[in-house]
This record gives sequence, structure tokens and C-alpha cells, in this order.
Amino acid sequence: MIFFVTPARADWTVREYLSKWGLPVADRIRIRHYEDFLAASAFERGTYVLSGLCGLTPGGRDRLQELMERLTREEGFRFLNHPARSLRRLGLLEELSRRGLNAFRAVRATADFERLRYPVFLRSEMTHDGALSSLLRSPRDVEAAIGRSLLRGRLLKDLLVVEFVDTADAAGNYRKYSAFVVGDRVLPRSLEIGRNWMLKHSRSEFTLPIMEEERAYMVGNPHGAELARIFAAARIEYGRIDYAIADGRLCTWEINLHPTIGRGPGPSKGLIPKDLLPYREETKSFFYHGFAEAWADVDLPSAGAPATISASDACSRAASDLVDPAPLDGSRRPAWWPVRRFAEAAAAAFLPVVGRRAVARARRSD
Repeated sequence: MIFFVTPARADWTVREYLSKWGLPVADRIRIRHYEDFLAASAFERGTYVLSGLCGLTPGGRDRLQELMERLTREEGFRFLNHPARSLRRLGLLEELSRRGLNAFRAVRATADFERLRYPVFLRSEMTHDGALSSLLRSPRDVEAAIGRSLLRGRLLKDLLVVEFVDTADAAGNYRKYSAFVVGDRVLPRSLEIGRNWMLKHSRSEFTLPIMEEERAYMVGNPHGAELARIFAAARIEYGRIDYAIADGRLCTWEINLHPTIGRGPGPSKGLIPKDLLPYREETKSFFYHGFAEAWADVDLPSAGAPATISASDACSRAASDLVDPAPLDGSRRPAWWPVRRFAEAAAAAFLPVVGRRAVARARRSD
């Protein structure tokens, strides 16, 4: 049996997958919520996928590590991802840069970003909403972007400054590759192509040649060996990597430990031309077939009685002390949010000062 462990508010990614594309493996996957899992005293044997680790408080990650260390001493338990050793976004980018596997750097917004190679951009360490700024060409631009993000309710400790790498081809097209890892198996998931350097699905182009290029990528898995080394360096056994290619080298943007797996039944957003939908569905079917095989590879039989932890060792803390209650977009929306455009316009001249003072105050406290 496979137990997919996730914060309750984020379990929709797994439920949607199991409602359609995951039906062939739905009988072997169960969803567990950290809110209950971390306070439990009995645990069924099987494989546990530790997803959404950024949704835990430091105390929650400590508790999870304690449980994992106890249960791995028992027979019949396997864990994908580690609460302490699996690298999150900044740790991953720092490690890949140190190893020479990434040609760019990232630092916290409270660090010395003046020494970075410009242009740079601002993004969140925790969330998966892409760039929070346009390309920034000076430290003053960075300070203004930080001020704007703070005005929008972002947390300074969550902001990263990342060096920009131009991965466009000769025609000005950007490519974003995505691949999953399940255990030790790497599965290409998608290839998106578009004219925007911050490429999202909604900004991608969909033509038959692009669909054919995506299919060739997924079937050929041309970067599989390199991706396996990156996942190993990140100590991640379940997640999705997003990356690009620049001068023949991989540029890893992130590894998402709680990615969207596959939308369930429901209306399409209409981004893909209707005549290409059958082609796309066939390509997706190829991925989900391999994805199901990967789950079968990591599955462990739930043989034997559940492992138990004594009541004195069980966690008695409230879920709020273990699972981060922050909204999924990583921000705290201020009361004036409905008129934010007017507020930002009025404050535009002061944004660099706001950002500079916030950074200086954080550096002094550190």
C-alpha cells in the first residue's frame, strides 16, 4: 500500500489524479493528512510519500523526522523524501550552483544581492507562482520590487533574488521541461514552449510541431541520466523538476514536492485547439501509463499488524503547531487589497525606501 501524506488543504492534487488518470492505481494509494498523521500512534506498513514538506512548521518537520526514524527501524516501511535532508528551493539552487550543475545563483532577499549577476528577478521560496517581478537590472530595482512585494502582503523571509538565465532559442522561443521522479524512476511529464521568459501553461503555444516535440521528449527521455543525478543531489525521491536548456546545459528552476499530478474530470480551460486535444490526450496517456508502473515499483505490501507508538511518545500538540496555516499563495493580503493598484501607484516613489529599510532591519536582527 502507498500512503500519500499531504496537508489537508492541499490534498486536491492527489484526489484529482485518482479521480481520472490514477484510476488504475487508486486501489493501492491512500491519502493521509499531516494533521492526523503527525499525532497518530498506529501506522500501517507500506510506502509513505512525504509531499508538501514546505506546508509544515519547523516543529512539524521535527516530529515527522522522529516518526520516520522510528518507523524505518520496523520491517515493511519505506519513505520517499526526507523531512530534513530533502532540499527545498533555496537549498537546492545553492547545492546545484556549488556542484556546477546550475549556471546561476539565488540568495535570500535579506542577503547581499548586490554581488549577483544582473539582471535578476524576485520569487517566493515556498510557493509555485513563478516570478514576483519583472527582470531587475540594479540593486535599487531589487529594493523597489521587495517594497512592492511587502506592500502586497508577501513575507520578507520568503523572498529570493535569482539570477536570470536567457534560455531562448534563435527564434526567441523559451522551453520549460518538466519531469517526475518516483523512487529511482525519472518520467518526463511535459514540454511547454512560448515567447515569455517566465513560462506558464497559460502563456504556452500549442501547435502540431510543438506537440510532436513534446511527444519526442517524453518518449525519448533525453535528459534522464542528468535528471537522476540532480534528484539524487537533492535527496528527493518524489517530486517534479522544472528546468530549461541553455548552451547545452540543464538549468534547474525548482523541484516541487507537491506538484499538480493531473486534473480530474471537469471542463477544459480551452487553451489547446480542439483538433489537437486527441493528440495531447494520447501523449498524456503515455506519461500516466509509466507513472502507474512507477507506483507499482515502489509499492510495499501492507503485511503484518500496524506499528504502534506508545501513548507517552505520541504527539499531543495541536495541528496548528505542526502544519503551517498560511494560505497556499504565501501571502497575507492586507485590508486595502481591493484597491492595490491605486495604492501601489501612490507609493511607487517610496518602494525602494520601503524595501531598503526592511532589508536593513532584517540584516541587523540577523
